[in-house]
Formats: sequence, C-alpha cells, structure tokens
Amino acid sequence: MPEKRFNKLLKTKIFMSLLVILCSLMPALAWASGGETEQRKVILVICDYLKADDLNRTELTHLHNFFGEGGIALLNTNTAGARNRQNAAATISAGRVALSSGTEPLVFGPRENIRGEDPLVLFQARTGFTPEQGNLVVLDLPSIQWANKKDQNRAEPGALGDALHSKGLKTAAIGNSDLPGVPLSNRSAALIAMDRKGIIDCGNVSEEVLNYDPSDPLGHRTNYPKLKKIFLQLYSQTDFMVIDLGDLARLEHKRQHLTPRVYLQEREKILREYNEFIGLLMEKTDLSQSLCLVATTIPTMEEDSDKRYFGFIGAQGKDLKEGLLLTPTTRKPGVITLLDIAPSIGSFLQVAPDSLYIGRPWHVEPTKNNLAEMQNIEKRTVFASFLRPPLVKGYVLLHLIVLASVLFFLVFDPRKGNYLGPLLLALIAVPITLLLTCLTDTTDLWLYMVLCLVIDVVLVLISIWLARDKNYDSLIFLCLATVIALLVDTISGGHLQRFSVLSYDPMGGARFYGIGNEYMGVLMGATITGVSLLVTRLKKRPAVQYFVAGALFLSVLIVLGAPWWGSNFGGFVASLIAFGYTFLRLFQIKVRPRDILIGLSLIGLLGGGVFIIDYMRPLEMRSHFGQFAFSVQTSGLLAVKEVIIRKLAMNYKLIKYTIWTRVLLSSLLALGILFYRPVGIFKRLLTKNPAIAAGLTGGVLGAFTALIFNDSGIVAAATAIIFPAATLFYLVLREQITSL
Repeated sequence: MPEKRFNKLLKTKIFMSLLVILCSLMPALAWASGGETEQRKVILVICDYLKADDLNRTELTHLHNFFGEGGIALLNTNTAGARNRQNAAATISAGRVALSSGTEPLVFGPRENIRGEDPLVLFQARTGFTPEQGNLVVLDLPSIQWANKKDQNRAEPGALGDALHSKGLKTAAIGNSDLPGVPLSNRSAALIAMDRKGIIDCGNVSEEVLNYDPSDPLGHRTNYPKLKKIFLQLYSQTDFMVIDLGDLARLEHKRQHLTPRVYLQEREKILREYNEFIGLLMEKTDLSQSLCLVATTIPTMEEDSDKRYFGFIGAQGKDLKEGLLLTPTTRKPGVITLLDIAPSIGSFLQVAPDSLYIGRPWHVEPTKNNLAEMQNIEKRTVFASFLRPPLVKGYVLLHLIVLASVLFFLVFDPRKGNYLGPLLLALIAVPITLLLTCLTDTTDLWLYMVLCLVIDVVLVLISIWLARDKNYDSLIFLCLATVIALLVDTISGGHLQRFSVLSYDPMGGARFYGIGNEYMGVLMGATITGVSLLVTRLKKRPAVQYFVAGALFLSVLIVLGAPWWGSNFGGFVASLIAFGYTFLRLFQIKVRPRDILIGLSLIGLLGGGVFIIDYMRPLEMRSHFGQFAFSVQTSGLLAVKEVIIRKLAMNYKLIKYTIWTRVLLSSLLALGILFYRPVGIFKRLLTKNPAIAAGLTGGVLGAFTALIFNDSGIVAAATAIIFPAATLFYLVLREQITSL
C-alpha cells in the first residue's frame, strides 16, 4: 500500500514537472515559431506631384517625420522614354529603363468592365493567361511588351512581380489616379506590382476607392475610409503592396481649370489627407518586420519646365535609420534611380534578383539633418545643370574666337598677337577652374561667375609667376595642375566633379560616378601635353624623362580604368593607345609589325582584365563594367549587341547636335591652317621640339580613339583636343615673337 501511494505520488510529481517544463517552454516555442513565420512586408505609397518643399512643413507631422527620421534620396527619373507616370512605373517594375504603352495602362479587377466587356475575359483572349479569382490584370500587357521590344530594349516590366511570385510571395495594388470625364483609367502605379504575365494577386484599383461629387473641384477624390479598410484587409494577406493615393495627380490634371486660390486651397486639403494616411500606415505597420516606402516618381510640371527632373523617395522600417540612401548604381549618398527600387524591395524580402535588373539594393548612410542635406544636393545639382548649356557654349565660343584671333594676328600682326598668350593660358585653365569652384557650395549665379573669373586669372598669374622658361613652364604648370586635381578628386570620391559644370549630370544623364567623358578628355589631353612639355624641358636628364613620363601615364591609366575610381573603360582604352603611341614617339623607340600585334594583344588583355576584376567583385560593389560582364554571361551576344547599338546611336546623336562637334572640327581646322600659315613656322617649331611633335600627334590620336571607344565620344574627343591645340598655338606665338 505505501508502495502504491509512493508510485502514485512519483507519477504525479513527474507529470507536474513535465507540465512545468512544457509551460516554461511554450513562450520560447511560441517566440521561435513567431520568429520563423513572421512575414516581411513592403508597402510602396506613390505620391506623384508631392514636392520636396512639402516635407519641410512641420505641421504635416507624419510626412515630415517619415522623411526626416528615415532613409531618403533624390530619385533619378530616367526611363526609356518620356518622364511620365506610366514609364516610371514600368521602369520600377523592370528594374531597368523601360516603356509602358503609349497611353495609361489598362488595369482592372473583379466586378469591373470596359465598354461593357469583362476585362478578365479580354485579358485571357489577348495574352493566353488565365487569371485566378480575385486577380487584377494589366489588359494592355502585349502593348507594353511590344513597346520595349520595338525600342530594342531588353527591359521586361513585371520582373519584380515574377521574382516575388517565384518565392511564393503575394502582391497587391490599391488606389488609382482616375480622372473625371476621361474614358480610360489612370492606374500606372499598379504596373509596379504585376508579374511578367500582367497579373497582380489581389487589390482594388476600381472606382470603388473613389468618391464622386460633381460640385467638388476634382470631381473624383480618393475615398480614404474605403482605402484604409482595403489596406487593413489585405495587409495580412500580402507581402508587397502598392498604394496610389492619386489626388495630387488629379489636381495637376485639373490645374488649368482652377483659379490659383482654389488650386492652392485644394492642394492644402490633399496634403493633410496624405499626412493622415501616412500616419495610419506607420501606426498599423510593424516596422520591425516591414519596409514602408513613400515616393514621387516624376518631376512636377513646374520642376519639369525648370529642368528639375528629380523625384524623391523615403524609406522607414527594419534596420533603417536617419540618413541618405546610397546604392552602387550611383555611389552618391542622397541620389538613387528608379532602377534601384525593385532590387531593394527584393533584397528586403530576401528574394533573388532578376537577371535583367540593372539597379542595385540600397543601404543608408547615416546623416544628420537628412532633409536639408538632400535638398542641398538637389539645389547644387540643378544649379550646375542650369549653368551647363550657356557656360559650355560660352567656353566653346571663346575658344573659337581666341584661336581665330591668334591665326589672324600670326599672319597680319605677330607683335600684337603676343597679347593673346595669356588668353590661351586662360582657356587651358578653364577645366580646373570649373572643378575648383565646386569647393564652395554657392548657387548664386553672379557669385559663381566672379569666382570662376578670379580662380582662372589667379591660376594664369601663378603659372606666369612660377615660369622660369617663359615658353614651357606656364603650360606645364596648368597641365599638371589639372591632371593632379582630377586624379586626387577621382580617388577621393569625385566630390568636386559631382557638381562641376564640365562633368556628368546625375539628374538628367546616365553616369553617376567615376570620370565623365568631358573630364576624361581633359585628363587625357592634359596628360599627353604636360608629359611632352616636361620631356622637352628635361632634355639633359633622360632617366628623369623616362620616370616622369612612365609614372604619369601609368597613374592616369590606373585611375581611369579602376572600377572603384575612374570607371571609364572607353577612356582607359583610348588613353592606353594614345599614351603608348606618345611614349614610343617621345623616346624614339622603333616598332616592328610584330610589336604592333603584341601591343594590340596587350590592350585586349588589359581591357578584358578590367572587366574580369570588376566581375569578380561582390555584386553590390560592381561598376557598370562588372554588370556588363554579368549581362554577357546571362544573355550572351544580345547584351553586346545592345551596348554597341546604344553607343552608336548616342554618338550619332551627339555628333549631329552637340556644340562639342564644333570644338573638335574648328580645332582641327585651325591646326590645319597653322600648318601652312605663317609659312614654315609650324614645321620649324616641331623640328626643334620633337617631343612636342609627339605630344601633338598623340593628342590628336587620343581624340580620335576617344571618339571610337566612348558612347559620347565626340565630347571626350573635343575636350581632349583643347590642350594640344591651345598649347601649340601658344608655342607658335612664342616662336613667332622670338624670331622677329
């Protein structure tokens, strides 16, 4: 009996112990289970026509805090066509520049009809794909596909949706920008969520999300209670949701029909509603497992007319702190592209990137006062973009006038021509002047012009003051100062080139880092000219000649070709050919036919090596070299064909329309005239100075190789010829004066 009682008591204790252990484990098990099944979510809110200035308004608390406390960036809005909502959505969806159809895309869901017909039935008939119950469909998917195929663009809108669907993730789209009285829908934003079949898993983009009031200035307006209800219903069912708030787009469409007072009044009302919705979004979203994005994907009408082409984007969520978004696509904190949005969404949702993506995932660079910093970047970029056409045209015109004047005085009055020498030095100093001016962040036009003038004059005066040999030393100083300034700035991140008038345009162009073609030509021309002049000055020190020439040529080649520095493959190849030829001529090294073959093979090996080195780097660190190598690996010769066609088209367009064509042709024409008039002086100068003759021919060769190997080669060729041409004219002036 006692034994039975003992056994019973023992069983009870064991049972209670197991129960205690089980109960103590349950929270841990529940936590572990929750951690494993916790869904990451991405919500993208499209607020086209929102302005950057709206974000500064502290009374719009939720909007201001969303951007001020998260990661933000300006958005390069380039597409494969016009900067409009449909092309922007197609570009985001494809992860590379893309086109939509010529009109607003036709996106429909259940319970809708188009001209009395069922859009789902029409979709199946047009595409051959059968949508499931509850799906939204993009009815004009074939038109979108044909538009990109016709443009010889390998973009495939829907790549993002496909990548998400391949992992079993669900997509949704809600809201629209439908316009009163317009028969077709205005539902571009939904394209972002579709897959390559033109299907979105669920959502509501119909007129059910709108209120209609004929007395309302907009006619149709977003029904926010309905939108919020749909959002909350779909939140737990989907992994990626696109929300189009729409009212600002409707307001811009109606703008010409409203008085300025009514327009501003309605805009204020819409901004307050946007602010409240962002507040709800932040309240209902678990930011520890979610990513919330708010973006304006196109410039406003005023910005477009002012040539301010940036949109902007803000991000809040897991592991995101206050700062500026940065991607390998741009390498510039505070500036990303439409192409980076899809890879960043996929990266957050832990989805493998589509092979056709060009953009790359972002990360945040912590920055205090990120809103002020972003707006300062925009202000300086827009200022440089505004100045670029008139300043470049002015420089080109001055270049032509000075060369023509020198020719005139050389023939008719050589003594007076001597006064033009400082003007030629000033022309040579312009590229470094436009670089050094960016040490200040001024955006005042007159102050900027005064600074340019002062810096240019000071550089010329210093070059004259330091010159022991009046023929060469001023030129050597300006050439080498330009080379050193460009090398130092490029190695340190290109902070000056970023805002220089003579550099690339991150707002409207396609290059964001490295050395642009303008400064690439300057660097090549200044290096060849500077080295040839140095060799002339160091006639009695052959060992130093070899060392200086080799070191300068090698340094420039390394910086130009390195994917993490200059990242200019065309410039690297052009400079390799021009530098090699110049070096052989400078030191009178004889070349046999076999040596030419060896040299060409070496150029091919070095060029291929640059691609291989970049390709072997991690995906997030690759430049466009490595991306191109990856494209060749995945798409074969099609990728090569695409690049060749793009480069030829760009060169043809620029040769036909850019003012740099006149610089190249006029410089070559002036050199040709100088060869004959004044009689004998050109030949005498080059005979006395074989190193200068080598530099001139090397510079001309460099200009033509730059024309061949760069996608905007005419620009590089024109800037490359400036230094040899201006230098030769200066030396001819000096030669003419000394011979009198």
